[in-house]
Amino acid sequence: MKKKILVLSLCAILMALTFSACSGSGSDSGGAESGDSGDSNVQTEESGDQSAAKGGTVDFGGYSLKIPDKDPKDIEIAVVYMNTTVPFAQAIKQGVDQGAAEFGVNAYMTGKETWDTALEIDVVQNLITKGVDGLAVAVMDEPGMTPIIQEALKAGIPTVTFNVDAPDSGRLGFVGENLKTAGVETAKDVAEAMGGKGKVLISSVAQSSTWSRQRQDGVEEVFAQYPDIEIVQVVDCPGSDQDVYGTLENALLANQDINGHVSLGGTAYIFARVMKQNDIGNIDSDKPIYVSGHDLTPADEVLGQIKDGWLYSMYTQQPSNQGYQVVKMLANFLSTGETDVFEVMDSEIKSVSRDNYEEYVEMLEAGEPVG
Repeated sequence: MKKKILVLSLCAILMALTFSACSGSGSDSGGAESGDSGDSNVQTEESGDQSAAKGGTVDFGGYSLKIPDKDPKDIEIAVVYMNTTVPFAQAIKQGVDQGAAEFGVNAYMTGKETWDTALEIDVVQNLITKGVDGLAVAVMDEPGMTPIIQEALKAGIPTVTFNVDAPDSGRLGFVGENLKTAGVETAKDVAEAMGGKGKVLISSVAQSSTWSRQRQDGVEEVFAQYPDIEIVQVVDCPGSDQDVYGTLENALLANQDINGHVSLGGTAYIFARVMKQNDIGNIDSDKPIYVSGHDLTPADEVLGQIKDGWLYSMYTQQPSNQGYQVVKMLANFLSTGETDVFEVMDSEIKSVSRDNYEEYVEMLEAGEPVG
């Protein structure tokens, strides 16, 4: 009897110990599941954890991106534009400077002084070697720049694009217009003003660039719908304003029977100068030349040309906001490690003509960015 009681007691003790051990194991497992994966400085796309610490890395888009261990004022963000000498670049710089001041980072615009893909690639590669904290690139040539952007991302530098995209590069975000749509809208304006018939000149300061080719696709798509519209010449106008003026003047004097002109970029305001100087093509004259193009830069001159009838319409893509938004994306990410700051933003296009140019004059007088 005593032996039977002893055996039962031992069994009860063993069962209690087993239950206690099982309960302890469940508690430990629950603790492991609720904790992080081990490295508190790493964000993975799978976990969505956005608590990257300074000096750590964030895994996003297939790349391990660096979060600098720096005060915000020491975070370096380089914004690369294709040609820093053109008025449009200065409008972008306004936005970059605004972002730098607002977010307290060292953000600046840089680039070369000519439309040259190889030189822009050289600028970006030098910034990668330097080890800037963030990079934004306006893409002169998509195939050429795509591997360079990938190189920056592999180096851990968060990189976005603006103004002109390279969507296959893996860039983390983009701010800019739909370039083909921009070309479509300018061509529609000109075709309708011409009454669907006549001769058209097309011009660009960088015809081989991605932005020019995509706009030209849109322009030609529209004019193909008008059998009575003939494109007489596509004029490439590289060089200084003086060089562009000379090329455009030669083209106009050789084609004085045109009644439409579409600028793919950088030439509209100079073509308006040529028309005014030669007293040819004002839209209030007996032989109007309807000119449409892109950007309100330089704003004073372009708005005056619209008012006086040397330009028929112009399309703005808000370049200042493009510069601001890329700085905002990168500054926020480099400060927090949060990847949801990256997005693809359509900067949209807005038509400016005699019907509404006064709104932009008022903006300019109020000190608001116009570009």
